[in-house]
Amino acid sequence: MPGEFYIEGKKEKISVVEILTKIDQLLKLRRSTQSGDKVMTADYAAVYEEKAEAAYIFAGAKIDLSSMQAGDAIDIRVRTKLRDGGSYVTLDEKSYNDAQPNTKKAVRITAMPDNYGLEIAMRQTAGPFRVIPCEFFDAKG
Repeated sequence: MPGEFYIEGKKEKISVVEILTKIDQLLKLRRSTQSGDKVMTADYAAVYEEKAEAAYIFAGAKIDLSSMQAGDAIDIRVRTKLRDGGSYVTLDEKSYNDAQPNTKKAVRITAMPDNYGLEIAMRQTAGPFRVIPCEFFDAKG
């Protein structure tokens, strides 16, 4: 029917107001104030954590590992909460070792919607503690 919108693959109607709200969120994309240089530690430490009161879009991250040298080891972990008051569950965890190749000096974490909590944490398990530049983006209503 003209003027009605549906979520792809579902029979639920979505209003124009809901669509405009989502577009508005995308237009509010900002560099997070949590961006900046992060000093590595031996234990996981959150380098980005958001616990929004309403749904928002984590628009992605870029982590520069170009300061890594031979013998270094850095782990990056992404966790989320799937319900209000829930505990974090791991979405992804990856280790990076030694100097990174010229073709892949930075790590990119892709965008995802979130409502209850998202955490990106890092730790360094070998080598002298490095300073790692990180940039995070989010869009909040």
